[in-house]
Amino acid sequence: MLMMFQQLVQVCQVMVIISFSSSITSLASLLHPGEVAALRQIGKTLNEDGQVSFNLGDRCESAGNVTIRRYVTIKMNGTIGCNCSIADDKFCHITSFEVKGYDLSGRLPPDLANLTYVERISLTANGLSGNIPGYLAKFTGLTYLILSSNNLVGTLPEALAQIKNLTDFRVSDNNLNGTVPEFIGSWTQLRRLGLCATGLQGPIPRAIFLLEKLKDLRITDTPGPEFRLLNVPKKMDHLVLRNINLNETIPEEAWSVGTTLDLTFNKLVGELPRDQIRRQFTFLSGNMLTGTVPESFIQNKQYL
Repeated sequence: MLMMFQQLVQVCQVMVIISFSSSITSLASLLHPGEVAALRQIGKTLNEDGQVSFNLGDRCESAGNVTIRRYVTIKMNGTIGCNCSIADDKFCHITSFEVKGYDLSGRLPPDLANLTYVERISLTANGLSGNIPGYLAKFTGLTYLILSSNNLVGTLPEALAQIKNLTDFRVSDNNLNGTVPEFIGSWTQLRRLGLCATGLQGPIPRAIFLLEKLKDLRITDTPGPEFRLLNVPKKMDHLVLRNINLNETIPEEAWSVGTTLDLTFNKLVGELPRDQIRRQFTFLSGNMLTGTVPESFIQNKQYL
């Protein structure tokens, strides 16, 4: 009897330990209450017309994501990332908010500002309207801001100059106005910049072409005064400067671009050099280039 009693006590101890451990795990996965409330309001603001059932979870799942529930059979791509060890308050916090292709029709929600630990924001390929808010500058750790393919209007707010750690910024395919702001040239960590058909006008700040870490630069359909491209960052992978009123000759550094060189529909002049780079794409149509195309230039290009 004594042995049976001891075994029963051990089983009970195991059950208590398992139950207690489960409670800790459940508590540790909870999002901060303020961020849960913010997520609820964000869902409402993004889906202003109520045409899409858009609900967000309230805990950080084991994969490090918050559940997004959307009851529409349309291709979508969404990730709300979270981290349970980023702060000492025993709560998990949102670190990325990426909701792409959801056909949302609302505005950029003010409650995003309450997700203070966010490092990545992408709301591309929706139908969002309104201005790009200056509160985005409050995200001191923001590295990734993608707002392309929406119906956003207004200028790029000067407050964005305060973001110092951006590595990827894209606002292509919107209805913005004003000029390309000078402060973009101060984002020294930038590796990718997309300003294609934004609605913005030139002149394009020369400081952008001096950003040393830039590997992917795409600016297209930006009217403004003619200007000469004096230099580009070294060892770029993609350089797309289409229909932006470039004139004079192509700088030598441009021929070192590794994958895509697109300088179409400008006013460039001069002859083509002996280009030895085995680049995948080279597009130079719609300019005033002269001379013959060197044999090596043709042999080293897959698409010319």
